[in-house]
Amino acid sequence: MLASENIEQFKNYGVEQIVTSCPHCFNTLNKDYRDLGLDVGVSHYTEYLATLVQNGQLKITAQSFDCTYHDSCYLGRYNDIYQAPRELLTAAGAKLTEMDKHGSESFCCSAGGGRILADENIGTRISEKRAHMAAETGAPTLISNCPFCLTMFEDGIKGAELEEQLKPKDLAEILVERIAQ
Repeated sequence: MLASENIEQFKNYGVEQIVTSCPHCFNTLNKDYRDLGLDVGVSHYTEYLATLVQNGQLKITAQSFDCTYHDSCYLGRYNDIYQAPRELLTAAGAKLTEMDKHGSESFCCSAGGGRILADENIGTRISEKRAHMAAETGAPTLISNCPFCLTMFEDGIKGAELEEQLKPKDLAEILVERIAQ
């Protein structure tokens, strides 16, 4: 019912394009809402901004930096979007070192399915395990495109005691620092 009401509101406001900052929201709007009648374009911000950069509408000043990149589940495995974030990283000047588990074989951050609210008390926290994977690349920055992943990495890096070695950032943060004046 709520989705149908939202779709009606989009129509009432004449929405033609939806851009999400969250891969989970992107997936819901692009797939589930479509099944309920949503007929407007839906993009994750990485696709949208990559198009703007390619068309010259968004100018990014490349500044060299080392990083590793985490493919979020709902952008990568569920929606097969891998290239746009990497194109943006390249435009920003990234020297990207891929983790062993990346692309379609990426390792979950552990936030999905409401797990972000759970407190794991048995074994190693998944977010800490992923932080160790990122640290093994030697890159000082772990880039994500998802607010849930970013939260998990902030906690995972602290829990793994990697704060001096690894800093988590959202890809949008990297881009905003490099917008050409």
